[in-house]
Amino acid sequence: MPAELKPVNQLRQPRVLIADDASGMRTYLRLILESAGFDCVEAADGGEAFDEILARRYDLLITDLEMPGMDGIQLLSAVSLLPIARGRPPVIVVSALLDETLAERRPELRAAGALLAKPIQPADLLKTVHKVMSLRAGCRQTGGARDS
Repeated sequence: MPAELKPVNQLRQPRVLIADDASGMRTYLRLILESAGFDCVEAADGGEAFDEILARRYDLLITDLEMPGMDGIQLLSAVSLLPIARGRPPVIVVSALLDETLAERRPELRAAGALLAKPIQPADLLKTVHKVMSLRAGCRQTGGARDS
């Protein structure tokens, strides 16, 4: 694992929260990430994911858009209101609904570190995860966080 992805606390692997109502997709993403050395937790909807974020510190959140109850847009909006210092994780949105205009139509998506269209290839997922986590690590090191 690249040094820039190692957490400050070297005793634990980076923790990723995967929010998707499709259990098969959660398992698919978890297997890819665990094989790359990440500790993964699954949530079946946005409400469950938000409760997890309030209860534990996560290094990354990966969320689908369409979920029952609190959907991915609502989850992203709620997470974006949390201060970074409180442990707000960077977010990758994964969805079959992504197209070139979705981010323009849904300004909430601008808070995401990356958008990935389903179906997701393992190499694309890992490349995006490393990019988003490296950007967050760079903000922490340089003090370049936008808000706290």
